Amino acid sequence: MYNKLYLLFSLMLFISCEEKSTSTLQNLQEEKHLKVTIKDNQNNRTEFQPVIVPKKYAFKFKNLEGEVSNVVMKNNIYHFQNIEQPIVMVNLFSTWCPPCRGQIPHLNHLQKKFKKDFFILSALVHDDISNERLNKFIVSEKINFYISNNQEENLKFAELITPKLRLKEHLTMPLMVLFLYGKYFTHYEGSMPEEMIESDIKLLLKKIEG
Repeated sequence: MYNKLYLLFSLMLFISCEEKSTSTLQNLQEEKHLKVTIKDNQNNRTEFQPVIVPKKYAFKFKNLEGEVSNVVMKNNIYHFQNIEQPIVMVNLFSTWCPPCRGQIPHLNHLQKKFKKDFFILSALVHDDISNERLNKFIVSEKINFYISNNQEENLKFAELITPKLRLKEHLTMPLMVLFLYGKYFTHYEGSMPEEMIESDIKLLLKKIEG
């Protein structure tokens, strides 16, 4: 009796193992077939990738004389559309800022010295000065470079470029950003020796000359 029960148990165990083995084999075959199917689909199907269109940013700078300087940024290239010079410095400043005022004579000198290849585009930010007072400020400081008083646009530009330069939201002024053919070269935060800026301009002139 014991032997019969043992034989019956063994037979059931064998059948169970057989079924499990068959089921596992089928699963493996299905998995293999699935992998092959995916591989075949990848080789034969046409994939349509979404086209990412780079965002374009446009800014309209304008001075007291109504002269407009348009800047368009796309793919991290800044197109200074109304400026012929290959080297451009964007200077973010305020008239109430002592370091900004202290930088003016040096910028005047650099603009005069390199006017053929160098253009300073100053943009007034965070300043409530009136146009009349700004005009007196320009005359008293003998400023010979472009100043945009279109502060809404100026601020938009500042808000775009500061994170790109990995700077804090609150600017250290003046903030001067140097470009060559619209490509970022370097920037200066706060007062900067004229000699250092001039050295960078001369380096860029060498790049232009080849």
